[in-house]
Amino acid sequence: MSNLDKLIEQSQKAYVEIAAAYDEADINQKIALSPKVQEAQSKLVALQTANLAQSVTVTDADLAEMSKLRTKINTAAELQSAIEGIIGLVGKFLL
Repeated sequence: MSNLDKLIEQSQKAYVEIAAAYDEADINQKIALSPKVQEAQSKLVALQTANLAQSVTVTDADLAEMSKLRTKINTAAELQSAIEGIIGLVGKFLL
């Protein structure tokens, strides 16, 4: 499995975790997080599309960064930061 495939797999898992945390959030948190959750979903779809074009190189450091960000999802205080980090990481592969 290529690093890109691994990153996509981790990104998908992260999005599922984000969606679960979003569902458990109160209304104020949902209002604050909604745009970022939608952006994360869009970036994941774009990364999957880039995979089809085979135009992306993902390093082991990128995979380690995604793993670190996924651990932050489960901490309510760090959820928004984790979402923004995932958007940034995935976004760097989308030119």
